[in-house]
Amino acid sequence: MSIRLGFYVCHCGINIAGKVSVKEVAAFTRELKNVVIARDYKFMCSDPGQEMIEKDIKEFDLNRVVVASCSPRLHEKTFQGACQRAGLNPYFFQMASVREQVSWVTKDEDEATRKAKTLVAAAINRVNYHESLDAREVNVHPDIMVVGGGIVGMQAALDIGNSGHKVYLVEKSSTIGGHMLQFDKTFPTLDCAACIGTPKMVEVAQNANIELLSYSEVKEVAGYIGNYTVKIRRKPRYVIEGVCTGCGECVNVCPVSVPSEWDEGLDNRKAIYRAFPQAVPITFCIDKKDRAPCVTACPAGINIQGYVQLVSQGKYQEAIRLIMERLPLPGVLGRVCPHPCESECRRQELDEAVAIRDLKRFVADHANLKALELSKIEERTEKVAVIGSGPSGLTVAYYLRLKGYQVTIFEALEVLGGMLRVGIPDYRLPPQVLDQEIDHILRQGVKTRTGVRFGTGLTFEDLKKEGFAAVFLGIGAHNSLDMQIPGEKDTQGVI
Repeated sequence: MSIRLGFYVCHCGINIAGKVSVKEVAAFTRELKNVVIARDYKFMCSDPGQEMIEKDIKEFDLNRVVVASCSPRLHEKTFQGACQRAGLNPYFFQMASVREQVSWVTKDEDEATRKAKTLVAAAINRVNYHESLDAREVNVHPDIMVVGGGIVGMQAALDIGNSGHKVYLVEKSSTIGGHMLQFDKTFPTLDCAACIGTPKMVEVAQNANIELLSYSEVKEVAGYIGNYTVKIRRKPRYVIEGVCTGCGECVNVCPVSVPSEWDEGLDNRKAIYRAFPQAVPITFCIDKKDRAPCVTACPAGINIQGYVQLVSQGKYQEAIRLIMERLPLPGVLGRVCPHPCESECRRQELDEAVAIRDLKRFVADHANLKALELSKIEERTEKVAVIGSGPSGLTVAYYLRLKGYQVTIFEALEVLGGMLRVGIPDYRLPPQVLDQEIDHILRQGVKTRTGVRFGTGLTFEDLKKEGFAAVFLGIGAHNSLDMQIPGEKDTQGVI
């Protein structure tokens, strides 16, 4: 079907015609491709203006319409309605804003006319590519999200909640209320800011239709009007909401003081804090600025607070998965680790250190490694040889495999484990614990060759010929060091 286009430019009284030569613009468009009719009229949005469009669509068999007038936000629906009443799909309409974008912002009349011609030509060219669209009805989610828990956000949430709709109120701070509560008086009435804000905070907390997501931030918004999906990141308070009564006893024993953000640094607060006495929610919060001393002391950098919290909730599978992000041998280290983390635990300043190593052993004994879902591995072609199956070799093999490398462990002994297997007595490290964790590593696709001693039965040249791109040496320390004491080697009864 050939395109037959009608063009209409509005005088808008003198709003447009006072700067733009509308008749010159209309004459210009008559020479453009596919334009069948071009008119100018004082008020295109009026009933006579709309009737003109409807009549021309029928009389000239128009299948595209362009109107140069005011903002599409003001009258796009008006002109689409005129097209639809004449039997033309409303999406075959295009609007050019020559009032807001030309006449109102351009002093020179010739320049304004030139700019109007440019915008009109672009609109006419664009409408040639429009396709017929139909409006569809879709289900919408009736819940509403309000981002920001200041005075405006609280009032909006209350108005919506009181109308019977579910509201999610998201606030990035640990309490709602916003900056207004930091003021002494509000202009112009000089009313007490807290006297206005705190009752609304309480009302928000007690409204059954409002779900408060404090200490949270919007990370991602997807979807469309009526069907948005919002991803919220809730920052950890490190205090259990619903259990904390807000008594403040924790503040009395907390040994750490830092500048108070609420008081603009003019006073100090404790590391565990509530922004101000009337804060909502009433739950205290620990605002951690850096890694905990126990995590810093841990050679593996395990998320200790994370797995301890999961253990306290009985989430053993989640806890073991978190530990194994940094350590593939939790049951082993839960028994033989010298636990430097506990020496740095701040809890001992109050009573005694958290039993971090014992909790690791506990969760390793209660979790089921076989039930852990295997990691989704993006395969690589590079081959890596790991010499030695002690703790370092097993760890390197595990994490390289998770990154997709083709890993083979070479072990001089007939069994895997290195000094974990032959250097630690069974009562300290039961073989079944080691076997279980080695089996989990091998389930990821790690290959093994036992009874192969590097240097005699296997060389770098051999590995190179087999196509290994990298070699990790974890050969261990099977020979003890001399103490350099006279007679230590030949004295009877001395080991």
